[in-house]
Amino acid sequence: MTFIWIAVILLGLLAVVDLVVGVSNDAVNFLNAAIGSRTAKRKFVYWVAALGLLIGSLLSANMMEVARKGVINPSSFAFTELIVVFVAVMIIDIILIDGFNTLGFPTSTTIAIVFELLGGAMALSFIKTRQARIDGIEVEKMINTDKAFIILAGILLSIFLAFVVGILVQFLTRIIFSFNYQRRFKYLFAIVGGLAITAIFFMILKKGLGDTSIFDSYPWFETIVRLQTEILLGIFALTTFIFLFLSLSFNVDVPRIVVLFGTFALAMSFAANDLVNFIGIPLAAIESFKEFIASGQTSPNHFSLDFMADGIIRRSIFSDYTYAIIFSFSAIVMIITLFRSKKARSVTETEVHLGRQSSGYERFEPSHLSRVIVRNFLHLHSVIVGVLPRPIVQFFDSRYQKAETAETRTVDGVIYFDTVRAAVNLVVASILISLGTYMQFPLSTTFVVFMVAMGTSLADQAWGRESAVYRVSGVLSILGGWFFTACLAFIGAFIFTYIIWYGGWIAALLLAAVAFGSLWLTTRYHNRKLEEKRLLKEEFQDEVDNNLDHLMDNGSEQIRHHLQEASKVFYLSLQGFIDEDVRQLHEAHNKALLLDKYTRNSKSKFFYAYAKVTEEGIDSGHYFIQTFDYLTELVGCLTNISHPLYEHIENQHKGMTPSQRDDLQELLEEITGYFNHIIHMEKEQNFDHLNEMISKQNFLIGFQDSLRRNQIKRIQKGEGRTRVSILFMDVLAETKNVLLYSINLLKAHRDFVASYRSNSSQ
Repeated sequence: MTFIWIAVILLGLLAVVDLVVGVSNDAVNFLNAAIGSRTAKRKFVYWVAALGLLIGSLLSANMMEVARKGVINPSSFAFTELIVVFVAVMIIDIILIDGFNTLGFPTSTTIAIVFELLGGAMALSFIKTRQARIDGIEVEKMINTDKAFIILAGILLSIFLAFVVGILVQFLTRIIFSFNYQRRFKYLFAIVGGLAITAIFFMILKKGLGDTSIFDSYPWFETIVRLQTEILLGIFALTTFIFLFLSLSFNVDVPRIVVLFGTFALAMSFAANDLVNFIGIPLAAIESFKEFIASGQTSPNHFSLDFMADGIIRRSIFSDYTYAIIFSFSAIVMIITLFRSKKARSVTETEVHLGRQSSGYERFEPSHLSRVIVRNFLHLHSVIVGVLPRPIVQFFDSRYQKAETAETRTVDGVIYFDTVRAAVNLVVASILISLGTYMQFPLSTTFVVFMVAMGTSLADQAWGRESAVYRVSGVLSILGGWFFTACLAFIGAFIFTYIIWYGGWIAALLLAAVAFGSLWLTTRYHNRKLEEKRLLKEEFQDEVDNNLDHLMDNGSEQIRHHLQEASKVFYLSLQGFIDEDVRQLHEAHNKALLLDKYTRNSKSKFFYAYAKVTEEGIDSGHYFIQTFDYLTELVGCLTNISHPLYEHIENQHKGMTPSQRDDLQELLEEITGYFNHIIHMEKEQNFDHLNEMISKQNFLIGFQDSLRRNQIKRIQKGEGRTRVSILFMDVLAETKNVLLYSINLLKAHRDFVASYRSNSSQ
């Protein structure tokens, strides 16, 4: 009984943690459209979603039965056996989903929980039968093996279907409305908006309320079910009239309203159907524990779980207020997580970045498969364009033209795509989810919402030649992550079930401690990455306010930040090599790679800004772009320094001789002081002492050459080790390049500042 008491208490605690972890990942499903289109301020969007979460949580009772008998057959388990599986499932679920959250990867919590249950039940069947057979009678009794294959088949089909439907609907929508739809198509928007709201209401009736039988005994619910068609027609007529009135009278953006309502509906649907993923298992365990205590039996090893087929939670949701309190508390935890979770923002940013209309920093590197797909798609596109009559091609092109004055930004951030595409994302996803529910077709909300968003972004030409390989690689990575989730969930639950079965409550507590330790480590890692983004200003920003003031203020600040980071990288690299500190060298190498990535990104961003400056500012902007050219080369030299030094020490090669160490220490001190002077000049924007810095540079180059000559003499005397001597000479050569690029950078920036001030005074 000790194990049972500890396990039930532990499951209650794990349920709260799993709520936080799960919502951090699944929030992207209902936030993607509103956040990406900046339909409203982020906090207002959160409150809309929060209302949907609260209502949906109270409608989730029927889905709780999935944890009881959807994947496994509880009647084939003894109470103790099922508790072992449940504890293993909850622990691995927290570790797995939190790992995806830390990486910013959206995944399916439904797939995770299903395959965790399968893995745990499979492990228990092996333990009971003492043989690893999956075709035995015991396995068939304990788990629904067919369900896993049905779910996988449903997922594969829904992925393809959602992507294709998203492409087709968005293409037709853009052909009709184009990108320049503001203050136009008021009558058409009213009708389409009415249809959109009706479709979303259909999803609520089918997905939100359709799976809930707790209202079956209420006359009003029976009336709603009987008059569904009439109700939907009434909603269409009413919303069309309201939209037409608001559009004609107040110029209201109808898609914006559709997006907000769709956000509420998807949040409600998510809570009604996916809350089971987080608290369904602990609730089933607690209910089993209550039944066991009420039965008066003394041994949990022989207590039957046949009662789980009765749907206790569904029948007791309103008669037993304990369940209502639990669901309300769950909603509160999810709402707080929505507002506070940094990892939820990272997951959301990954999805909206993959679908954003503009180019810029791309998180995913291109793969061979993404290059092949893009190459073949471009070939197919050229063939189709060549076959179609020229007037048709010109018509399609005209519908994708954007007005120069089109709104691209709001006061609170970038608009990744417009409200028309956001509305299509929500409506298409809602319809597909509703149809899947109506036809009893197994699908995942995450898969449908994500693939619809990717399909609409492709149809909107968001994946241009500059970004296609990166976006396709990102989508393939997310898809691979989904199936990776299923494999890890199954294997992890299988292993953890074995450990807990033989280790008892001590093993359960140790594994729970591992899960909490993992949460702590991943949170530290995630916060460190966020801090790196903040320091290096990695966050993608649209090139707005593109004038000399923008280059002068934001650009000069970024140059100073990058120079500060460059100084740190140089110091950490050389000092780490002198001390043979592999951790410090690893940190320097990571910082160098990060700095190189974001320096190139900043260069691209400011180049676009330079392309939009006025004709009078072209010469000034030229100096600024030249400054970033030198900065990029300087950072490249630091990468060439840090990487070989890190590899040398990491491979346990011999360090430098005492004389080499003394030379490098002296050089480091001189270069550090040199960098400090440069950073101070950049901060003050005062280049009066540039000639002194040039003299300092010449001195350091001469000093570096003298170190090179001394090293050559040592090699001739046989004192230097070959491998480290070559590395030492390479460091001196790259340091000389750093000195040259740094002075050229100062000169170019001085010319930019002088030209800017001259233009400002005119």
